[in-house]
Amino acid sequence: MRLAIWSTTTPRENSTHPEMFQRQLEEVELADRVGIDQIWFFEHHLQPTAPVPSPNLLIAAAARRTRRIRFSSMVNILPFRHPLLVAEEAAMLDNLTGGRLDMGLGRGLRPPEFEAFGVDQQQSREMFLESFDIIRRVWADENFQHQGKYWTVRKDAPLSPPLVQRPHPPFLVSAQSEETLRWAAQHDIPFAQIDSMIDQAKRDQAFYRGVQMAHGHPPESRLYVMREIYVADSDDRARAEAQPYLLQYWELWNRYTQFTHGGKLPDSYDFWRRQAPMLHAMSFDDIVASDMVILGSADTVAKAILRLASQLDLMGLAMIFKLGAMPYDLVERSMRAFGEEVMPRIRGVLDRSATVSRAAARSRCVA
Repeated sequence: MRLAIWSTTTPRENSTHPEMFQRQLEEVELADRVGIDQIWFFEHHLQPTAPVPSPNLLIAAAARRTRRIRFSSMVNILPFRHPLLVAEEAAMLDNLTGGRLDMGLGRGLRPPEFEAFGVDQQQSREMFLESFDIIRRVWADENFQHQGKYWTVRKDAPLSPPLVQRPHPPFLVSAQSEETLRWAAQHDIPFAQIDSMIDQAKRDQAFYRGVQMAHGHPPESRLYVMREIYVADSDDRARAEAQPYLLQYWELWNRYTQFTHGGKLPDSYDFWRRQAPMLHAMSFDDIVASDMVILGSADTVAKAILRLASQLDLMGLAMIFKLGAMPYDLVERSMRAFGEEVMPRIRGVLDRSATVSRAAARSRCVA
């Protein structure tokens, strides 16, 4: 099982945006030092609570400050950008990171972002699929012309710069609807799930595994589950310190519930029309009791992670340490405690032969 950090970006009171990004880069350096395998950055547009319109710029900045950790966008929202530009920019990042790039892809979720770009959200799946096919062809360094429903491409010169990783950087996708799970399984692409209940993740993993094997792929772990994490010196202290910031973070599901009630989410997002209100209705005690978030002493957190690993066949655990606008000192203290006290307790489920496993994963990526 690999460990990833989904590095969220939320402004703090009395703090500037330059300081916010500087502290985020320091978080990446700390993650690299304590032995985290991957760092993920999200993409949002015109959202003051999440001001990251380009995860790729964060990857480029962070790559200079690290030597080991791998990077991924979670995700590049394909309907918002021309696929040739996405493919070329990722090739450049593959060079800047020295081959430490994973390519996180998604079709987007927030209705205001689609409205801002003038993109019909109902068409996001078609746009995603067409874009993905173009990116693969660009990375294969074909010369081709494409006249599609949404994009036109004329490629008659080599990809420059060329990719470092061969055949290409590993793909990663956010997948919780049946349609996206089926597509990911057909291509044997790892998938991540945000705030998924254990029973949901088990069901989705079984569905993915069936499609994966039916398409000739070996039945290997491909699931990342995301969990909010906070480590303190006691369970009571962890709950008391984390609760206000966790509830602030959890408010995102109220926003998506309002999009649902306002008829903003189209039919192709039916999963989230059902999931967001369910998550929003959960109390703090419900969230903690169901291991949807993992708070406590190092021993409590380690036991919760081991429970997850025993219930699910995990490729990785994606963790959020920055809960809402939690002060930086609390975030850093929690991350250090995780590295120093939790990781030794879960060593048995961690994938420590990272180089070998990643090379194998790359060879299984979509050609």
